[in-house]
Amino acid sequence: MSRRALAGGALTGLALLGVGVAVLTPWHPLGADVSVRPDVASAFTPAEVQRAAAFRTDLGVWPYVALILSVAVPWVVFAVLLRRRDRSAPSAPPRRAWPVVVATAIVVLALQWLVGLPSGIHSEQVLRDYHLSTQTWAGWLRDEAVGWTMNAALTALGLLVVWWVVRRAPRRWPWLLAAGAAVVTVLGSVLYPLVVEPAYNHFTPLPDSALTRSISALAARDGIAHVRVVVSDASARTTGENAHVSGLGSTRWVVLDDTTLSRARQDPAAVLAVVAHEFGHVKAQDVLVGTLLGAVGAATGVLALGWLLTGARARRWLDPHATGRRSVARGTALLLAVVATAPWLGAPVTNLVSRQLEARADVHSLDLTRDVPAFERMQHDLAVTNLSRLEPTWWQTALFATHPDPAWRIAQARAWERLRH
Repeated sequence: MSRRALAGGALTGLALLGVGVAVLTPWHPLGADVSVRPDVASAFTPAEVQRAAAFRTDLGVWPYVALILSVAVPWVVFAVLLRRRDRSAPSAPPRRAWPVVVATAIVVLALQWLVGLPSGIHSEQVLRDYHLSTQTWAGWLRDEAVGWTMNAALTALGLLVVWWVVRRAPRRWPWLLAAGAAVVTVLGSVLYPLVVEPAYNHFTPLPDSALTRSISALAARDGIAHVRVVVSDASARTTGENAHVSGLGSTRWVVLDDTTLSRARQDPAAVLAVVAHEFGHVKAQDVLVGTLLGAVGAATGVLALGWLLTGARARRWLDPHATGRRSVARGTALLLAVVATAPWLGAPVTNLVSRQLEARADVHSLDLTRDVPAFERMQHDLAVTNLSRLEPTWWQTALFATHPDPAWRIAQARAWERLRH
């Protein structure tokens, strides 16, 4: 297949992604003529603002340094391998590539973990200092080991599939891998509640209580009576509070952290506001929307990478006919570098879409409960308990913020109240 076709496919995918983002993103949940003006000073006390700022100061630049180093590691490995020639004879018989692929993946992932280890230890200690972490160091290491092992296994398996396809279909591999990337994105959303989440938390059904009956009534009123709501044992790791929706179809569920559920004793209305927000995601099929956009984005990225790597000068970076160990290791390191970099290139767009979906879910919560004070208490208390960033810079918002900042969400609730009265 020609590079022109690959370029056309990548541009078509980019256009579809643009149209999908433009059409499916709720840009104005309250209406185009409604302005939301956040005011941190009116939403939080000076002591709360100061404590949140002190927490970020104590975290320091370590997380950013770790992020930069983790992205840089595979590029450095690739650059080192690129500078060294493969000494295998051109006429050498084909070798098995899989041991080199697996070994390269393990080395790169181990280096990424090592460069991030000081930051991880420092951040965990800060979380302990602010009473956000309830883990023992043994528990923390166990989570690190589980995360690294799962990542290494899935990464190695994915790379082996990539190399197999590249070698079996040296001319058609970008198209085959683009289709595969889209399928894997969808399967990832379906399987996430079944494979990933249980590796870290234990989930139980909602216990029978007045709150449970209120949640059932809320779901019935919202027209989603068959939604599954479960509780995670988040308190084994943190004092922070959260809730989320994950999964597709029969695997979809709404997860309430037990730390969030414990608030029901003092403020059941605030917990219902949280649940109503998550029902907003369910009602609008936000996980499905994000998955479909992600699938198109993944396929587009693979086609763009295929166009780049099928150029005359770039073929030595990922040569489907390569048999030497260094050539295979170089191509594997390049793929790992692209995987490490691509999410951050797309982060400003994906986070922008995510923030708008969250804003719409907030409006859904307000429409369903019609309880602005409870919603404001919920947003305020979550931000204070989790030590959320209250005054982010523009680049922190662009790169890291999947949710609107707390003061904005409270301001939107007040704007909703003005519209309804």
